[in-house]
Amino acid sequence: MALTFCMVANAKVIKITMSGGYTKVYASSQLESINFNDDGTITVMGYDYKVLETLDPELVEIEIDDEEETYEYRNQTVEFSLELANLGDGPLFTRTVRRINFVYPSTDPFGDPITLSGTILIPFNIWRGEAKSEGILLFNHFTVFNKDEAPSRGYAYLEGMFLANPLNPNYIVVESDYYGFGVTERFPQAYIQGTVNARANLDCLLAARRLLKDIGVKAGPLTFNLGYSSGGFEALATQKLRDMEYADQISFDKTFAGGSPSDIRECYRQYVEINHTAYNAVPPLLMVSTNEIQQLGKTYEEIFVPEVADNVDKYINSKMYTSWEVCDMIGREKNVDEILTAEYCNLESSNSKEIQDVLHNISITNDDDWTPDPSQKIYVMHSRDDDYVPVQSARPIIPYLQERGYEPSIIPGLTNLQTNFVIPKLGHLSATAVYLVQSLAAVAAWPLMYKNGEMISPYKELLQVAATDPVSILRYLDSQGMDCRALINEFAQRISSMMESGGGSISIDPAKLQTILQQISEKLGFTLSDLNEMLSDSGIDMMKLFSDFVEYMNEHPEEVIVEPEPAPVAPAMLRAAKVKQQTPAQEYEQQLYDWLSANGVKTK
Repeated sequence: MALTFCMVANAKVIKITMSGGYTKVYASSQLESINFNDDGTITVMGYDYKVLETLDPELVEIEIDDEEETYEYRNQTVEFSLELANLGDGPLFTRTVRRINFVYPSTDPFGDPITLSGTILIPFNIWRGEAKSEGILLFNHFTVFNKDEAPSRGYAYLEGMFLANPLNPNYIVVESDYYGFGVTERFPQAYIQGTVNARANLDCLLAARRLLKDIGVKAGPLTFNLGYSSGGFEALATQKLRDMEYADQISFDKTFAGGSPSDIRECYRQYVEINHTAYNAVPPLLMVSTNEIQQLGKTYEEIFVPEVADNVDKYINSKMYTSWEVCDMIGREKNVDEILTAEYCNLESSNSKEIQDVLHNISITNDDDWTPDPSQKIYVMHSRDDDYVPVQSARPIIPYLQERGYEPSIIPGLTNLQTNFVIPKLGHLSATAVYLVQSLAAVAAWPLMYKNGEMISPYKELLQVAATDPVSILRYLDSQGMDCRALINEFAQRISSMMESGGGSISIDPAKLQTILQQISEKLGFTLSDLNEMLSDSGIDMMKLFSDFVEYMNEHPEEVIVEPEPAPVAPAMLRAAKVKQQTPAQEYEQQLYDWLSANGVKTK
């Protein structure tokens, strides 16, 4: 006897409950049939006649469920690890979490109902009730090729870095497999397909909230939306769809997007113009995913050179290999014109223009399809020397949001758009550390800096000072007893010594400052024009900054006019806080120094 589910709508969940209450969970998108064998076993068949599992225990019931999220538990250890010399092998820190893999109803790329899968990571101290959760981190996974890298398969590299570190943040991670992984791994993955993965994400978050409530776990008041690389793109796409369709159900305290190609069309154009990427498995993945999900109907002989066209199923669709294995099979030394045909390497050809139009339509910076919610906060960062995602494809998000009322600022909390585009000389992978440190510090400090969604007074007052111009922060710190000029001159002497240029005092005129900056820029490998662009992207007016800084450094302290201090409560609170406790960053630094010292690493 066999029960087939070929006619069951894709939004269905199949639960097989055995004796003892043990439950196995499948999505109808996984299954071809469930076969009852003569020997009493049950064979679960996937598509293409692949045996997914043979079950031996006595069957109690089979249930088809259209609404509930169904799940299974297991424990996992997540890790925080850095590749540092002389630190030995293994992770620096670990943390045990309760993993819940679950399936939930959503919509496929073509508008039809489907069951997708996701995962929830709950730190054990929260699971056991020893600590309360501060909130949910909605994670967007970065580029993966192998089916075993799906979140529900247990892969949690960046997620582990957020949970298992000295700050020990008490958050619950929620993450979708997206269409094409987990229970839908037999379908082409929807790589960088904007709305498709954004909808999977938001439906996953809603389902996870219901599931956590059902099992009695309080999720906490905060919700952050995070992702790096292609995950940064998906994070922005998720924010965009949230603003347009889910605003009555979901609100993010902040979206953190790093290393993201917000303009996919420009990313493709840069690949072709530069004729190179250090991650050459991505152009084939992008083209295959776009062709399949957008139903362009192109043959792969049209898109790829013969060697790649003949191996698309192996490289991309099989999901048997990691991205680096695909890079090796293609040949890491291969340029883009050795992967794509001449037609797609000519940006003026009809086929190239067609794919550019499609990529524009699925980009974050599509012209007319996002009205951002000004109550939502966004952080965007990128390295100018990103060797995977050209910075030219990341920068368009800044003017796009500016045209819609956002103002960039590198200072957290000063505006609703925090940007960090002043990162030189870091490739895509090494810039991950910048994203990790800034995002992790933000989510860890958030419960201390905000109360009921409002910023606490001391930091808010400091931001009001910073809002005038960055140099005003120096004057404010001077008023609190610091001698910023002395610190800056000491720093200048060190820089001058390193550059062997002599001198070191910065009681200077603008021309001298420009000369010094030009020398520093040349040492770092970029021009003053590059510096101006970097500062502008991060919300800083370089010429005004130069002028204000020169004025400040040339002032004599006795001539400085200090604005009246605010009510003494805030400075007193700041001084008391300095005496009573370290900041989270100082605690983190002390723990790191202690750990390095315990492991025989000398620190100054």
